Amino acid sequence: MELTLTKTMTISDYFKMIKPEYVYLKLIPDTSIRNYNSSALAKMIANMYQGINKRIYKQEKTWCFKSPMRCSYFIDIQKNDVSFYFIVPGQYESIAREKISSVWPRVTIEKTDKVKEFEGDKVSYNLGYKKEDALSLDTDARGNTLLSSILNIVDVIEEEDRVGIFYNFVPINQRYWNADYKHTLDKWKQYKPLDRNKVSVGYLLKYSAICLLWLIQSVLDGICDAFGENKNEVSTLTNLTDALNRTRIELSEQTKRKKNEIILDTQIAILGSGPNLSRSKSNVISVCQGFNSIEGDNELIYKENKKFEALNDSCVYRSVERNKMSVSECQNLLQLPGRELLEKHKIEHINTLEVLVPEELQKGVMCIGESTYKGNSIKAYLSMDRNFKYLTTCVIGPTRAGKTTLISNMGVDSARASEINVFFDWCGNCELTEEVKVALQKQGIKCLVIDCSDPKDLQGLGYNELYSNSNDVFDRYRSSKAQSSQLMTLINSVQGDETELRARMERYLEAAAVTVFISNGPIRDVFGILQRHQLRAEYINKIPTNQQVNCQEYIEALNELDEVDKKSSEVIGTKISAIQGILNRANKLKQNTYVEMMLKKDCSKNFNLTEEIMKSQAIFIKMPETMFSTEIEKDIYATYWLTKLWAALQQRKWLVKELDNLIKVNMYFDELYQTPNCQDFLRSKLSQIAKFGAKPIISCHYLGQIPIIRGELKAANTSYMLIAGCDKMNYNELKEELDPYNVDDLLHMKRYHSLNLIKTSDGYARFITKLPRPIS
Repeated sequence: MELTLTKTMTISDYFKMIKPEYVYLKLIPDTSIRNYNSSALAKMIANMYQGINKRIYKQEKTWCFKSPMRCSYFIDIQKNDVSFYFIVPGQYESIAREKISSVWPRVTIEKTDKVKEFEGDKVSYNLGYKKEDALSLDTDARGNTLLSSILNIVDVIEEEDRVGIFYNFVPINQRYWNADYKHTLDKWKQYKPLDRNKVSVGYLLKYSAICLLWLIQSVLDGICDAFGENKNEVSTLTNLTDALNRTRIELSEQTKRKKNEIILDTQIAILGSGPNLSRSKSNVISVCQGFNSIEGDNELIYKENKKFEALNDSCVYRSVERNKMSVSECQNLLQLPGRELLEKHKIEHINTLEVLVPEELQKGVMCIGESTYKGNSIKAYLSMDRNFKYLTTCVIGPTRAGKTTLISNMGVDSARASEINVFFDWCGNCELTEEVKVALQKQGIKCLVIDCSDPKDLQGLGYNELYSNSNDVFDRYRSSKAQSSQLMTLINSVQGDETELRARMERYLEAAAVTVFISNGPIRDVFGILQRHQLRAEYINKIPTNQQVNCQEYIEALNELDEVDKKSSEVIGTKISAIQGILNRANKLKQNTYVEMMLKKDCSKNFNLTEEIMKSQAIFIKMPETMFSTEIEKDIYATYWLTKLWAALQQRKWLVKELDNLIKVNMYFDELYQTPNCQDFLRSKLSQIAKFGAKPIISCHYLGQIPIIRGELKAANTSYMLIAGCDKMNYNELKEELDPYNVDDLLHMKRYHSLNLIKTSDGYARFITKLPRPIS
């Protein structure tokens, strides 16, 4: 007899329940958090919906049933630690990370093991709509009122207390939502009760009274129609009905929009634990009451859960009520704290002000402060790249922000590297000079102070740096032309009736300048030969024979100024009308006592600025405000010294051809806005000044102060340092370049810190530094 073996299968071999595996993403906020678009996270969750036909399938002989997927958001609050977790199905981890990063661009996402369960005596409450799902909560996306209310519990709880806010979002089929919404709206129109909970006897009595009133109203309306009587637009009975029915309110825009929004089944559980159960319950209720801050047409009411469920049980809360919330309402729940809340409650966050300084800027000459990155302090420098070290740096900051101290440190650093520093100081009593000079002298650095207010040490007005005693015809002629060019700039800075001299007057001025400078004469004689025919003839006769060809057209121009006696054909004077504009400006130039005295002196005892900028030292050009009776005088005087330095740089370049052989000259301009013509001259040279081995360093209170040069600064690849205290205008000027830093990062910087935009070989580097301390 054969034995037949029967193969048996367990029920699990026929039916298999597949639960999603969940991953836990800890979100560490940053100081620039904005919650304006967190509804995008809710929309992502809604897109996870899978219909029953996709969740049931056969695999060989086994029927597989996939559980519905959920996403959860958990806020874990303890006295000294507030943490935020986003819990998503493993298969959606990459999508969730991408969406979280788009909503909060600089948030840090850390994958962790499961959330720590609550221990000891525990209490759990859940929040549910008071009224039907169609009525909406308040959905103001501009604020984070709810999160602020919730986090107030941090100030109340004790060391061992713990409170958790658990939001569970379940994607659902959207097909039936419109019908549900319409059903509620029909009830609202008919004055029917909209409460989700059991209707009280009192409410039923009130509703019955309303129905009776409507019946009476309808009968009366019918009688009026039958006898042709007019009805009042708003009847007494209607008013009485509205008075009885307080739920008959005008629907808010949020509720009206909810009809067409994506809906999620949303569960809200508030959890608590601690050594004192009574206190834990009080903490949880306080958080529940915080949800009153988002009350709208609907509100959330709380009740205690019979069962405390595990946090990590596939994110399912079986005993917690479900609410059909729109993605706009979910935005209230899906929030991270901004800067104020982070700092108020000392919540762990990423300081977006901390950025690693590029390696190129971690070494150099001019230190601009220390940057902290992940607890490590790194010194930052301006670029020493051959192509960038001469580019302009603009230091922006209000009064007493630390600009002078920064400039002092830059001067000391560069002087230690044998660079030359030239300080143009026309502010107040030249406090900048005194502060920086003391700092440099303490370091044993040589200083040349040119006190323009000291009448004993006044220099002659002229460009002796460009003088040439060479026997070379071209070199001598080039020198006279270069001096003429600088003088033309100076005269045009003296605003007369026109912005610049007319072409004919420029021709006469150039002719006079070349004729005088070819013999190394002073500037005063340039004006002299324009007015006095005797001196004019004297200088024409002094022109060397080998320069006659070069100067012929200038001689002819000067001869045009001669006033000739028609009878004797002798020169008896000058046609003053032809040069009146030049003489007017010369007179304005001499209105300042110091300039007038300088005009009267020759340049034989002047120091040679070309030679001085080839020595390792600091040069201070002191122009205290007491020298000037008007701002125009200051502007003219400052322009003269800048043109003189420019002449020296040109001459140095003529003598030393290779840029790498030139000693770097750092030119400092404090409050450049006070001298508009000086600013304009610097603007005209900004794109070429680097070729002469010079680096301008400009300081101002805000970029709007220097409108003449502001546009050129950007075009010239300028580096910017925005010191704490700068306002929004400065940020807006450089908004695109400073991204991802925002205006709040600038406005909330600590004192004596700087937001830097520094040119490097890889573009612009953006980082924060603590400014160098005063030199002791």
